[in-house]
Amino acid sequence: MTSSGSDPKPYVGLRPFRREDRATFFGRDREAAELAARWCDNRLTILHGPPGVGKTSLLAAGVLPRLDDGPVLPVGSVLRPLSVPAGLIPVDSDSRVFSLLSSWSPHEIPTEFSGLTVAAYLRRYHWSPEGRPVMAAIDHAEEVFGSGPVDQAHLLDQLADALDGRLPLRLLIVISDEHLAPLLDHAGLRGHVTRSTLYPLGPLNVSSALHACRRPLDGLGREFEPGAAEELVDDLRVTLSARLPTVEPVHLQAVCSTLWEKVRGWSRPITSADLVDSDQVLTDFCHGRIVEVAHDHLHGDVDKLIALLRQIAVGDGTDGGDLPAPVVRVLAERHVLRLGPDGLYRVPGRLVRPFLRGRFRKREEEQPAAADQLHAARHALHHGLFELAAKHAGEAMRHSAGDARLRARIESFSGDMAYLRDDLDEALVHYRRAAQMFDTINGAQQTVATLLTAIGRILMSQGQFDSAIGELNGAVRRSPDKSVIQTELAWALWYRGKESGAVDVLDSALARKGDSPEALRARGEILSDLERPQPALLDLDRVPHERPSTRAAYALALALSGNVSKAVRAIPPLDRESDGPTLLRAARVMEAAGNRPEAVRLARRARQSTGRRPLPPQLAAEADRLIRS
Repeated sequence: MTSSGSDPKPYVGLRPFRREDRATFFGRDREAAELAARWCDNRLTILHGPPGVGKTSLLAAGVLPRLDDGPVLPVGSVLRPLSVPAGLIPVDSDSRVFSLLSSWSPHEIPTEFSGLTVAAYLRRYHWSPEGRPVMAAIDHAEEVFGSGPVDQAHLLDQLADALDGRLPLRLLIVISDEHLAPLLDHAGLRGHVTRSTLYPLGPLNVSSALHACRRPLDGLGREFEPGAAEELVDDLRVTLSARLPTVEPVHLQAVCSTLWEKVRGWSRPITSADLVDSDQVLTDFCHGRIVEVAHDHLHGDVDKLIALLRQIAVGDGTDGGDLPAPVVRVLAERHVLRLGPDGLYRVPGRLVRPFLRGRFRKREEEQPAAADQLHAARHALHHGLFELAAKHAGEAMRHSAGDARLRARIESFSGDMAYLRDDLDEALVHYRRAAQMFDTINGAQQTVATLLTAIGRILMSQGQFDSAIGELNGAVRRSPDKSVIQTELAWALWYRGKESGAVDVLDSALARKGDSPEALRARGEILSDLERPQPALLDLDRVPHERPSTRAAYALALALSGNVSKAVRAIPPLDRESDGPTLLRAARVMEAAGNRPEAVRLARRARQSTGRRPLPPQLAAEADRLIRS
C-alpha cells in the first residue's frame, strides 16, 4: 500500500508505479513473471509498447521485486542525472554513455566514469569471480534517439560490444514502439535478437483490469459492491462506435484515483451509484496535458490546440504535419496521441468520445511542484529546447523556497544550460554559486568536488590554468581518493608547464588505483610527449584508443621506440576539429618517417589550432622547432 502519512492511496494516479508501490500493483502477474524469466535467461531482452501502457510500472513494481536476491543494477537512463554537471563531461565523450553509467552507479562520484566504455565499466564495477549474471536495465531507451550533436549509434555500439564480450550480462531495454525499429536496425544489436528477445506489452484485458481496480482496496478493508467494478471497467472500453477488448492502464488509474478522492472517507462498499463520470475524468485528463503543451510550445493557445486535436479525433489521423514535431512528440509521451502502425498519429479510441462530447472546463491551473518543473527542464534540455528548459528552471527556482538542496540543483542546472550554449563565463557563475550552496549542506562534499572539477575543466579550456589548479586542488581536498579528479589536476599542471608535477600527481593517483583508465591515458599521453616511449606504451596499451589524442600519442610512442611504419598507420584521421596536441604528435611521427613537408604542415596547424585547450608551452616550443626546420 502506498501512503502519505495517515492518508493511504490505493491508486498511484497518473505517475508510473515505483518499486515501493508493489503492494498495490495488480493485473500484471503473468507479464511480470514472464519478463523476469526472459531477462534472466537472455543476453538481450526488449520490452516495448506504446506510451502509457505501463512499461516503467511493470519493470519497477512487477519485475524488480521478483529479483530481490540477484545482482540487479539500479534502472539506467540516458538522461544526464542532475548530479552530473554538463561541464564535467569531456568534449569528445558521449554524454549518453556517461549518463547511463552514472545512473547505474548513483552513489559513485560521476568523475569516476570519465573515459569508460560500457564494457569497461561493467568489468570494473560489477565483475564477479563466480560469473554471476549482471542484470542491467535501461528505461525510456527512446531517449537514446533524442536530439543533440552526439551520434546515437555510439551508445548502441557500446551496448553491442558489451553483449558480444565474455561478460555475463543480461540487458533489458525498455523502449516505446515508435523507436523500436531504429533500435532493431542497429547491426550490432540485431545479432542478439532471438524469438524470445522481444516482449510486447499491451493494455490490460478485462480480467486484469478488474484486478487492478479491486485488489488495491484489499489492504484498506474497502471493496466494490458486486457489479460496480465491472461497470467501471466496462465504461472504459466503450468508444463512439465499438467496445474495446482492453483497458488502457493510464485511463484506469485516472478514473480510479478520482473515484478514491470521492469515497476515501466512507466506510461502506463502493456502489455503481458512486462511480465518477469517466468521460469527464478523461476530458480533464486530456485538458491538463493540452494546457501544459500549449503553454510550453504554442504561446498558451489552448483553444487552437483543442481544435486541431478534435480534427484529428474525427479524421484519419495525422503524420505530424498539422502540428510542430515537438508538440506531436510531447502529446504522444503524455498519452493524448498514439502512433499507429501506418505511421499516423491518432487520438486513442477511448479518448475520442471525451474529445468530441466532453466539456473542457476552465479550471484554476495547478502550479507543478518545483521538483517536477526541474524534471521538465531537464527533459527539455535533453531535446535541445533551451528556451523551454530555461522557462521551467526559472519556475522551479521561484517555487523552491526553503529547499536548499533543490535550489542548489537548479543553480547547477542553470550552469548546464549556459555551458551547452557555449556561454562559459555564465556557466562558471552558476557552477560556483551551486558549489557554494552545496558546501553548506551536510553530506554534499562529493557534489561540491564534482562541481569544482567541472569549473576546473572550463577554466582550462579558457587558458586560465593557475585558476584551474586552484579549483581542482579544492576538489581533491574534498574527494582525495578519486583518481579522475587528480587526473584533471595533472592536466592543469601539464598545460601550465609543470611537467614533473603532472607526472607526480598521476603516479600518486595510479598508486591508489592502478586501473584508472583516465589516469593511465593521461600519463601515457604525457610520457609520449616527453619522449619516454616505453612507459608510455605500457600505459596506452591498457586503455581504449577511441580518442584521437590517445591514438596520436600511441603513434608517437611507437615512432620514438623505432616502429615508424606502424606509427604512421596508427595516426588517427585528422580534420578541422583536431586539437593542437593531436596534430603535433602526428607531425612528430611524420618527421620520424622522413616526411618533413607534412610534418611542417601539421606543426603549423597545431600552432594555429583554436581548440578549447591550446598547446602547453613545452609543446608549443616543439611545434616552433618543427616549423623552423
